[in-house]
Amino acid sequence: MGTELDLVAGVEKLLSDGNWTYKKDQVVGEARPDFVVTTPHGDQIILEVKQWQATPENTARAIHQAQRYQELTKAAAALIVTAAGQAVSSQFGGLVPAEVLLSTLSSLASTLAQRKTPKKAQPLTPAPKKKVFASMPFAQQYDDTFLVAIEAAALSQGAIAERVDHNGTAGNVVAQIQSMIKAADAIVADLSDSRPNVLHEVGFAEALGKTVIQICSTPASALPFNVRNNQTIQYKIGQTAKLRKRLEAELHKVI
Repeated sequence: MGTELDLVAGVEKLLSDGNWTYKKDQVVGEARPDFVVTTPHGDQIILEVKQWQATPENTARAIHQAQRYQELTKAAAALIVTAAGQAVSSQFGGLVPAEVLLSTLSSLASTLAQRKTPKKAQPLTPAPKKKVFASMPFAQQYDDTFLVAIEAAALSQGAIAERVDHNGTAGNVVAQIQSMIKAADAIVADLSDSRPNVLHEVGFAEALGKTVIQICSTPASALPFNVRNNQTIQYKIGQTAKLRKRLEAELHKVI
């Protein structure tokens, strides 16, 4: 399981061999997780696969993302599945290494089944074909920018949002990013902190004639001159629901 794609394939094989009922790449609620598992009792458990190193920072990040996925999908629980590390549980799911995924699912399903009635299952729909590429910093403080604002806004307009997480992803990341930008119907670029990778990706997208929607949580006056004069949506960390509405309006114009 050297890359994130390998890990996703490995998780799918585990689910299939374990005879779990699941759907892959489905839109549920306001998110598009990697897998939606349905337990024998009818509960939905979200699985999101991350090729992350086992560090305290990534553990905290995974717990936060699990909570967000549970909220956005209204599923009974959510798990962030990694290649290695130590399982960390919470009331909404948590972090689990792939090697103990099946046992964790069984235990979690049994716990959920003890309730009198399962949480109402949410409808699943296949992921749309249109794509929005999110060019952005990959620090933990920007996870809600993607999950709550960019991804939810894209889904509301009949598109999926994609980003490449540099943290632990193997392979030729630059080539993968360029391929994703070429395939995208629009680009949302978070210029917060003027990250060099984001500025490079904006330039690449503009050279291809792609529509770029700029957002920023840090002072726009600090941006390089070649992007400073472009229309930029300012937002504040922690107020991503407002950002989502602005992005919905902008994406509606172009996709």
